[in-house]
This record gives sequence, structure tokens and C-alpha cells, in this order.
Amino acid sequence: MEKACLRVRREEAERARELLGQAGLLDRSFEPSRSGDFVLFPLAKEPSASEMAELRRNLSYAEIIVAEVREREPRRPPSLKELLTRSLPPGLAERAPRAFDVVGDIAIVEVPPELWPHRRAVGEAIMAIHKRVRLVLAKGGPVAGTFRVRELVPIAGSGPTETTHREHGCTFRLDVACVYFSPRLSYEHARVASQAREGEILVDMFAGIGPFSILAAKRAPGLLAYAIDINPVAVHYLALNVRANKVLGRVVPVLADAKKAVRSALRGVADRVVMNLPERAHEFLGAACEALRPEGGVVHFYTFASAPRPEEEAISVLRSGVEEAGRELKRVLAVRRVREVAPYRWQVVVDALIA
Repeated sequence: MEKACLRVRREEAERARELLGQAGLLDRSFEPSRSGDFVLFPLAKEPSASEMAELRRNLSYAEIIVAEVREREPRRPPSLKELLTRSLPPGLAERAPRAFDVVGDIAIVEVPPELWPHRRAVGEAIMAIHKRVRLVLAKGGPVAGTFRVRELVPIAGSGPTETTHREHGCTFRLDVACVYFSPRLSYEHARVASQAREGEILVDMFAGIGPFSILAAKRAPGLLAYAIDINPVAVHYLALNVRANKVLGRVVPVLADAKKAVRSALRGVADRVVMNLPERAHEFLGAACEALRPEGGVVHFYTFASAPRPEEEAISVLRSGVEEAGRELKRVLAVRRVREVAPYRWQVVVDALIA
């Protein structure tokens, strides 16, 4: 495109750049260009008479012309691999993690065994890429146990493992060392919440700190959600997040085993059930069916499934559990691979209408 530019002699280009920057005249979204012995600087606005006089006092030659200019390419931040190439022994940077999670101002990364002696360099490189990260934690093992937490090892930065994460206009307080939360499920939180309807009752069987229930209640203000979790720390943060997101009375935190909670107080009340416990959700299908109204409702069932047909496998597991509970899988509303968790193995979600 054509734009007004200041033309200066090449040997005075740096001085001209400095003067234009100080005066707020330089348009940094466009590239300067060369024209013979001259350099052309794109202008953000036309200089006033006094500004032009100041430029000419400091430069031997300065003229305004209209010239073809090119938009500046946005700068791509260096990748983790590129940064580690500068600090690690040759070849080791090839093993740099391809991805890591950022929860609030904390990064969580899986460090390959061969990079473990250099884990601090990995952590510092992550902090160089993400300026708002104040603490980097390395995964010390898999998610395990009744409370679905994993060991986390500090490798860079400082401060507590408590943080605040923001997602889809909601604020979630949590301690990453004590509760389960995955920012990789952000799309799922929004996808399920978008299906919630006014007047529904939702039972969130493994609610954690509340991302499914709270977002659903925000999207459908007339909805009532019972958010169940067996981890007392998760339910503590769930209660804080209910207040912070102004859904008090519409999301009810329940500290209990999901089966016991349904059978003691939530039998036959739900229009919709969320089952985000992929490693064990199939064990709770009987309770999920009990939670649904007698006329039926929708189940969002998360599980792990493998190649060659993970979607079919997930539907088959759901169908078997529903039929064993004496109900019918009337229709599959949607099925999708959420994320790959190992080679040829995925987390899969099935949305199904149960009669």
C-alpha cells in the first residue's frame, strides 16, 4: 500500500529512526525500506511544521514523500526447542517438550528423562517464552489416586502452587498440586455448557473446581447444578469459585463419592449428567442412569479408547453400561476425540440421549 514516508540519507537512518520514535511519528507496523542511497520511514501521522523543522535541524536531508510500503510481519516468539538449542549440549534440544500447560501463572511440563539433569534450563526457557509465568512445575508421575492428582516438582521460578486461572469469562482459584484441572479441556467446558438449557438440573459427577458446572450456570442462569467431588480440597476451591463467579445458589457443591451422593439425594432429578473421569467413568454409569429423570436425559460420557476405532469403542462401553443399568441408549448426539493421551489412544467424549 502507499503511505507517507520520511526520506533520509542512509548514513543518517538510525538517527532519523530515533528522532521519529521520540516524536511519536514512526509507524512501526510497516517496514522501513531502501531506495538507492536513501531510507524511507513510514509515518504514523503527518509531521507538524515545528516537527518537520526539528527533523531538518538534526538531519542533513529530510523530505516527506508517498511511497509503496510493506506491513511488518508479526514477530514469532522463539520456540522452546530454539531457546534450549542455545543452552543445552548438542542434540539434547531435539528432546524438548512439544507442549506444556499454563494454568494461571503456573506452567506444568513433562520433562523427558534425558533432559531431567537440565530441567532448570527447560523451566527458565518456558518462563522466557511466557512472561506471565512465575513458577514452572515438572510432572513427577501420572495422575493417580482417588483425588486424581500427581506429584509436581518445581524446576524454575518461585511462589505457591495456588493460582487463579481464567477461562471463558470465569475465574477459577485452585492449587495445582492438590486438585485436578486441565486447561486442555477448555473447549469441552464451553461445548457442554453451550448445550445447557434454562430450567435444567445438571449433575456433575466429578466436578473438581467446577469448570463444567459454573460455566453452564453462567450460560443458562435458570439452571441448577449439583457439583460433586470426593476431594475436599477441590470442593473447597469449588465453593470459592461459585462465589467468585456469582452463581451462588445455582451451583451446589457436594463433598461425596458420586455414587453415594446420587443414591442418597439425587436419584431421578437430572436432565443432564457430566461424567468427566475418563479412567473410571464406566464404573459410574449405573449411578448416572439413576440420577437421570425417569423419562430420561443427556449424558456426557468421557472415557479412554484405542485405535483402530476409538469412537465406536467409547459408544460400545457407554451402551453396555446403560443397558446393564436397565435403561436404553436412545441416540448418540455427538462423539469426538478430545485429545490424544498416548500413541493410538485418545480421550473420547460421547453425548447421548438416554431413555
